[in-house]
Amino acid sequence: MIRIYNTLTNRVEEFVTLEPGVVRMYSCGPTVYRFAHVGNLRTYLMADCIRRLLVGRGYRVTHVKNITDVGHMRQEALETGGDKVIVAALAEGKTPQEIARFYADAFHEDERKLNILPADHFPWATDHVPEMITVIQDLFKNGYAYQAGDNVYFDVGRFSAYGKLSGNVGAALMEGVRVEVDPLKRDPRDFTLWKAAEPGRDMKWDSPWGEGFPGWHIECSAMSTKYLGTQLDLHTGGVDNVFPHHEDEIAQSEGAFGVPFVRHWVHGQHLLADGVKMAKSAGNEFVLADLEERGFDPLAFRYLCFTVRYRHRMNFTFSALRAGERALTGLRDRVWEWRGEPAPDREPPEAAEWRGRFNDALDNDLDMPRALGLTWEMARSDLPGGSKLALLLEFDRMFGLGLEAVPQRYPLPASLEDTIARRDNVRSQREYDQADRMRSALVASGYRVGDSRKETRVRPRTELEKREERWNAVSSSREVKSLLDLPPALEHTVVVVASNYMDDVKRCTEAILKWLGDGSSELIVVDNGSTDGTSEWLEEFSGRDPRVRVVYCDHVLGDGAAKNIGLKHARGRFIAVVDTSVEMVGDVLSPMARRLEDESIGIVGRWGLLTDDLHHFHDESESGDVDAMQAYCIGLRRDALAQSGLMRETFRFYRNLDIDFSFQVKSHGYRIVADGTLPMVRHEHRQWASLGEAERDQLSFKNFKRFLKKWGDRKDLLVSNK
Repeated sequence: MIRIYNTLTNRVEEFVTLEPGVVRMYSCGPTVYRFAHVGNLRTYLMADCIRRLLVGRGYRVTHVKNITDVGHMRQEALETGGDKVIVAALAEGKTPQEIARFYADAFHEDERKLNILPADHFPWATDHVPEMITVIQDLFKNGYAYQAGDNVYFDVGRFSAYGKLSGNVGAALMEGVRVEVDPLKRDPRDFTLWKAAEPGRDMKWDSPWGEGFPGWHIECSAMSTKYLGTQLDLHTGGVDNVFPHHEDEIAQSEGAFGVPFVRHWVHGQHLLADGVKMAKSAGNEFVLADLEERGFDPLAFRYLCFTVRYRHRMNFTFSALRAGERALTGLRDRVWEWRGEPAPDREPPEAAEWRGRFNDALDNDLDMPRALGLTWEMARSDLPGGSKLALLLEFDRMFGLGLEAVPQRYPLPASLEDTIARRDNVRSQREYDQADRMRSALVASGYRVGDSRKETRVRPRTELEKREERWNAVSSSREVKSLLDLPPALEHTVVVVASNYMDDVKRCTEAILKWLGDGSSELIVVDNGSTDGTSEWLEEFSGRDPRVRVVYCDHVLGDGAAKNIGLKHARGRFIAVVDTSVEMVGDVLSPMARRLEDESIGIVGRWGLLTDDLHHFHDESESGDVDAMQAYCIGLRRDALAQSGLMRETFRFYRNLDIDFSFQVKSHGYRIVADGTLPMVRHEHRQWASLGEAERDQLSFKNFKRFLKKWGDRKDLLVSNK
């Protein structure tokens, strides 16, 4: 008996369908004006697991997953610097439909890579506008819709059951919609069913209420009922869809058709990234391609999702993903090993016990972590290898990790096959020293080697194994031991954070080396998750000069965290943090050090800022005391840094981090001094130039709010008040 949590009843309950043995299942699909991020994909994986469970229990499942391509590419948003991919596509003459097709194809490819079973129907919203109009007309007939101007709204006050899914009723509901101001509405709680097309809008349709386009919520009511009927057994989505989207779906569907809409609502919880909500503005929104660029198998993410219950928040980190891939590789290696063992003539009695425990875990509200743990217990048990293989492949029909595709022997070059055969012969003659030497040669050639009782087993290393053997990457600044409490071992440390833009990294670092001096100085480069070849170039670059050290990050960390990694590693008495847009054209370090010998100075650099009110940092100053030093170049003493502390890592984007850090240093009584004679020049800041205007404003504003929240009442620190 399958039991699963139903958001509608707020409890775990038996899964019961309207028609015995048949499941009508609907999942909210992607909005195709961007790539699906891994948080979205976790929700689709949850739906896939539920579907696999139902099919495994003998149900006939019809699964519908919509494609939203209506009403979300607003021309005015694009003109103010919206999604750069869409802006570029429109500039190339592509239509909104072509753009939507591009992202829909990318979504289907992501699902394929994650072994998500394709839905039976993928209806596109733009193909079903007539059905949406019909549902709206039914709502008019039943007294739930009204027209105001050229817009049509759902009358929430007429639907007494509104809020039964989310619990968002009364005062709480008013709070939830408070930010939406529409003078045409009778009630602030009402939501749009049809909206009049604004001037210049391309995606619009004729309707009884004039040219316009459907509201977001109505599409799911129209498409689900077209393909599954007016009553559904199961509706899935993310927890962020509960209100208002799914609440509105219920109101529309039940208002139009007069019957209960969905029996079982199942929602997946949020996915966090590095402990905070995943968001583009936070710089921690990852898509599947980001994982692949870093050497990860997409199925490692699928495995990782099974380690946390679908109803619990999951914290995505790259260290956890690495552990997931190692575990997945371990399961594959066991399949590889067991394929060489004979299949059992008869299933041992213990196998049925393992199967029963596995199924019980799944039936208990889809307890995938328990099912995964039982799988590993079984793999380490005393069952014969052939029996383990049979059970593991049976379990994998639920996991969907593609273990059936693991071969008995991996295809290898003919020369390697000859080496393996000679090694097997050497082993059979018990010449183990020679066998070990041959094993080492195979490993050095890029292969993993395992020994069964009868033969040498060899497979290529995974991309992640290759990357880990090449670089010992870190996932956060917490993994880096700080050296700042130790006495300085060198005179100067220069810290550079590299994140792609390899030509800029080359120009910056090669110029630094010209003026770095002898062995009393060092250059630390923090490779902040580069994927454009910068990592490989830095590996070669650091190998040429003992003064250079590189710390590799396995993904793009926040800017504050990346700079802190470099600062923690610093061994110099004087430390300079230099941006890759800056080029040294002379000796910067010596005059900077002479300035910093004055212990009243906490930071020195070339480009300072002044302010009178903490809200507008306007005058760029290259001489004398300033209120903040721009991050193009920040020089400081080791002892001052030890006193003021490291940078705030809540600043994931670089903008305004320098101002915040300057005030952090000033709050300990130090001065910030600009020196325009420091010989360096600025080039275009590629990261800033790559952003659209809207992204720049959003990222800068969020960081400035962080700054003001902490320092907004510290006018006493300003130069103008000294």
